[in-house]
Amino acid sequence: MSVNGILICPVCRGALIRKEKSYFCNGAKKHCFDISSSGHTNLYPGRVSGGDDKKAVKSRTDFLNLGFYLPLAQKLCDILGDLSTGQSVIDAGCGEGYYSNMIAKNIGASVFGFDLSKEAIISASRSAKRQGISNANFFVGGIYDLPVKEDSADAVVNIFAPCAEKEFSRILKRGGRLVVVTAGKNHLLGLKRAVYETVYTNEARADMPENMKLIESFNLSYNIEIEGADSIRNLFSMTPYSYRTSERDMQKLMALEHLETEIEFDIFVYAKEDEI
Repeated sequence: MSVNGILICPVCRGALIRKEKSYFCNGAKKHCFDISSSGHTNLYPGRVSGGDDKKAVKSRTDFLNLGFYLPLAQKLCDILGDLSTGQSVIDAGCGEGYYSNMIAKNIGASVFGFDLSKEAIISASRSAKRQGISNANFFVGGIYDLPVKEDSADAVVNIFAPCAEKEFSRILKRGGRLVVVTAGKNHLLGLKRAVYETVYTNEARADMPENMKLIESFNLSYNIEIEGADSIRNLFSMTPYSYRTSERDMQKLMALEHLETEIEFDIFVYAKEDEI
């Protein structure tokens, strides 16, 4: 799908049209959004706050580029594999674009990645350029008010980000799918054992869709071995634990040079209930 058929102005909600290096709306007042040198565009209507900073983005990128989460990316491509050129995938909360670019490269559909972190979006755009991926587009934007036309997306992927069911339902077209990825019960259990005295398994997410129909679910689990303190710290920085770990436990983490841990993802595929 062309970008001219899916994006809307975040100010007046008119259709956005790309002309050379900018997007213009056809609303009552024309608004202009320039495409940066990195290839991304800011479509957030207010002052952006929150999201990963430059250091966190680098940590995530360095870890993901080691391939430990490649099986998840491949599974997502399998799930979305029947989409073709001209169809659209929204990556809501795309971060540094690892999964967005993988999907764009492997299935051919147009991918639109949105995240509030400007640093993550810059990284995602630059990665797409380096890989020669022309069908991945990245925007600074919030997932609860996406600058996307109603009933226009063939699929939405929501990977470890808050699930904005109402907004996803608004932008999905008839027959579209919502793919939600969450941490499985035993995800990173080995990492937690290495750092904490008391270890708990992960609880089910509380923000899963309530008004959409679950049509498929998958569990993806395997074990990994990580060598090197930097890679282990990069993994830890991707988790919520990095914000609430004591200094004593952080010292245990800093001492780790080798880690064996479980990896487990739960993947859920939804559709609007009235479309089943």
